[in-house]
Amino acid sequence: MTTRELSPRRRAAPGPAVAKSVRSAAQAPRRRPDLLPYIMVAPALLVIGAFSLLPTLYGVLVSVYRVEFVQLLTFVGVRNYVDVLTDPAFWNSVRVSVTFTSCSVALTFVAGFGLALLGNQQLRFRSAFRTITLLPWVTSYVVTYLIFRWILNADFGLLNAALVQGFGLPRVNWLGQPALALAALVVVDVWRAAPYAMVLLLAGLQGIPHELYEAAAIDGATRVRSFFGVTLPLMRPTILLLLVLLTIIDFNVVVAMLVLTGGGPGNATEAMSLRMYNEAFTYARMGPASAIAMIIFAANLVLTGVYIRLLRSEHYS
Repeated sequence: MTTRELSPRRRAAPGPAVAKSVRSAAQAPRRRPDLLPYIMVAPALLVIGAFSLLPTLYGVLVSVYRVEFVQLLTFVGVRNYVDVLTDPAFWNSVRVSVTFTSCSVALTFVAGFGLALLGNQQLRFRSAFRTITLLPWVTSYVVTYLIFRWILNADFGLLNAALVQGFGLPRVNWLGQPALALAALVVVDVWRAAPYAMVLLLAGLQGIPHELYEAAAIDGATRVRSFFGVTLPLMRPTILLLLVLLTIIDFNVVVAMLVLTGGGPGNATEAMSLRMYNEAFTYARMGPASAIAMIIFAANLVLTGVYIRLLRSEHYS
C-alpha cells in the first residue's frame, strides 16, 4: 500500500465566485420586518379595544363594586352575583330568554330554509322575490317593532280590526296576556330574521354542485331523498353557523321587547338583556346590572366555544 493511498483525500478549494457570494451574504444587512401590515391593522384594533375590550373590562370591575351613578364606592366581591343569582326575577328572565331563543331560532331556521329553497329555484321573478324578501331585514329594527306594536294594539290595531270587522270575532289583547305577548315577540322576530337566514342558506345551496343532483336522479333518487341525502349533508356547516349566530342574536335581544312590550305584562317578556337594562337604567343598580352582563357574556363565550368545537369535529369528520 503506497503513501498516496493512505493520505486523506483533499477537497477542492472554493472558487473566487463562491467566496465572493459568501462574503456578500455575511456583510449584507439583515432585512427589517415589514411594519406596514401592523400599521394598517392598528386602527381597527384600536376601535375594537376602545368599544369592546375596555367596556368589557370595566364591566368586570363594576360587577364587584357597589356603585352610585358612575362612582365606584365599595369593593363587595361576588356580592352582586349572589344578589342576582338569588333573585327570582333573574331566573324568570332566564326562562324567558331560553323560551324565546328556542322558539325563535327553530321557526326562523324553518322559514329561512323554505325561503332559500324557493329562491334557489329557477323562478321567473327570482330577483324580485329575493329583493322583496330581504326588506324586513334591512328595515330599521325600531321602525319594524313600532309598526307591529300598532298592528297588535288591542284597541285600534289592524289585526283586531280584521278580526272584528272581517270575521266577527272579539278583540284580543295580543300584548297584554303573558303567553300571547311572548308568542307575538317570537312571530315578529321570525318575520324580521328569516331573510337573514335565507341569505346564508341560499349561499350554501348555491355552493352545491348540480352534478350531484343529476347523479342522484340517475340512481333513481326522488327529490325528498336527494334533499336528505345530498342537500342536508353538504349544508351542515352552513346550518351549524346559522344556528349559532341566531342563538347568540336572539339570546341578547333587547330592542324588540323594549319597544313592543317593555317586558310586560308584569315581567312575562323580560329577557336577560332587558333585565340588565332595567337594573341599570330603571333601578340605577349598576353593580347587579354589570353582574348580569358578565353572566350573559359568559353564556355567549360558551355558545361560541361549542360552535368552534362542533366546526372542528365537522371539519375532521
